[in-house]
Order: sequence, then C-alpha cells, then structure tokens
Amino acid sequence: MSMIVETDDWGPGPNILAEEVRARLASALEETPVIVEHWFYRGARAPDRFVFDDWDDLREYLASSTRPGDKIWAWRFDESCPHTKWLAHGKVPDERGRVPMGGAY
Repeated sequence: MSMIVETDDWGPGPNILAEEVRARLASALEETPVIVEHWFYRGARAPDRFVFDDWDDLREYLASSTRPGDKIWAWRFDESCPHTKWLAHGKVPDERGRVPMGGAY
C-alpha cells in the first residue's frame, strides 16, 4: 500500500525508473557491480543497501521492492571501492592464527 502525502510537494523530479536512468544503470552493470542504497519514503526505518551485479536482478528489485516516493541512490562499485582506499582488509585465519600469503584471488 502506497502512502502519498500531498503536502510533500509531489511533482516532476529525478525518476529512477526513467528510461535514460535505467539505460545508465544497465550499461554500468556490464562493467562493474552497482551499489544501491534504498531510502523508504516516510518509512521510519533505516535505508537498505545492496550490491547488484546483474541488470535483471536490479530491475526486479526496483519493480517489486520499491514504492512511490522511495529514494534510490546508486554508485559504480569500481569507482566507489578501489582497492587503494580500503577501511580494513585481511584474511580469515585458521585455528592457529595463520593466513595464506598466496591464494587464487
């Protein structure tokens, strides 16, 4: 059920479902995953955050999990999360506290 509060001044504005926006998202997903932050219109809850790597999955999410007034932010993963600007990184140790110096990653 959608709740539209007319005093919120509804009118033309940025439309995440506009064809040019959808094309931009689909194009980016051909090159990199996309980080999505979903804010809920008058939902009184924290935003959800996801990483999509498939256009069909993102398109389905937008079609089934959003309501009028929700705000969607999207970023290219490769530009937002370069391996040179990490907050933390490491490997999971074994029971003796060792981590591999090599690996297939």
